[in-house]
Amino acid sequence: MKFREHYSYRFWLKTDKLPVTAKDRFSYRILFLAFLFGLIFLFVGGYLINAVKLSGTTDFEQTISKTKLALHTFISTEIFSYILAFLGAGILLVTIFLLFRSKKISFDGITFVVHDHPIFGKSHSFSEKLSNYSGVRLRLKFCQYGIINKNKFIIELYHKDHEKIIPLYISTNKKGVRALWRSYALKFALPPIHISEKGMVSHNAHDMGRSYAEVVKGWNLPPNFMVNKNHSQNFVCKKKLGKKLIKAQRMIIDLYASLNVLVISLFSALLCYAVISQNVILNYVSLKYLLMFYAVLLTLIAYAYLSLISRDILIISDRKIAVFRKILFVSIKEEVIAFEQIKGIDIVYTPTTDRYALNIVTDKHALVVFNKFSPDDLRWIRGFLISEIIE
Repeated sequence: MKFREHYSYRFWLKTDKLPVTAKDRFSYRILFLAFLFGLIFLFVGGYLINAVKLSGTTDFEQTISKTKLALHTFISTEIFSYILAFLGAGILLVTIFLLFRSKKISFDGITFVVHDHPIFGKSHSFSEKLSNYSGVRLRLKFCQYGIINKNKFIIELYHKDHEKIIPLYISTNKKGVRALWRSYALKFALPPIHISEKGMVSHNAHDMGRSYAEVVKGWNLPPNFMVNKNHSQNFVCKKKLGKKLIKAQRMIIDLYASLNVLVISLFSALLCYAVISQNVILNYVSLKYLLMFYAVLLTLIAYAYLSLISRDILIISDRKIAVFRKILFVSIKEEVIAFEQIKGIDIVYTPTTDRYALNIVTDKHALVVFNKFSPDDLRWIRGFLISEIIE
């Protein structure tokens, strides 16, 4: 059976007091804003359609100063008006659908009862005992607020029947997620699980509260177990002045890096075209808005370029890990973490960039580094850090 994704951006099934009931649904605030923008688009589109039909051209077009150059528009005002009106109507329709989509979840300490009302398909309900669930899963899901990309951190009860997976906590804020994940696992007496480069991985909930140094020392690994394991040419690991350093050897080109190159190329071409055609463009827009357009393009180009060339650096010394982000010739210190503060070093999947990364976890937060490396490279770095911890 197909898994039905959860609906909320913010959700919390608090189990301190039982019985408890919570609704997994889209944010009313976001729906209100979407409804408002839909009305604006529909109104403006309808107004332009009527203006074109009544006068043949809009008042806006009549006030534009004429140019002697032969200019061609890609789209007529009438077609643009219809697109704007249909876009507004579509936003309103989707908003209404999302308003009535919800999932009601109740729990009495033994059994979960769920009433699901999706947009498409029939509403359905089910009840399932807590003892039939196999774990408390933490996962990330890509979500988008307009042009802003974020990750949803989702804690859920995992069931082999995907229709019966139940959300426990959903948020775009990663603060305190690990502690809550562990808390749910202990409360429900289920293993905490997550998806790594090797598939589904189970943790010991009690170990999650211990220092990672204590945990790995219990594995009885030999101190020199990494001696005969060579790393790839994608990064360099060297020792200097008593400090050990790991950094990218060269720029790594993958799908996300290729998208950055594409963004830089397209926006640079657009910027050049706008500069060359500036005198013509100023017949239609004021200099203030044109400068704002230039600023937006330059910001996007700079962001894509810096994302492309940025590199992570780890420096290990005095039983501490210092994390730096190097951009051009500038190294920015992000965090210094003592070995005793580390609660986990995991290889995780980052949906925003479609990459794997190394996740160094402490009680306060999770630090994601080396998100341009392959899982094999990350396994070597993780093993190297473990070997440093057990020395």
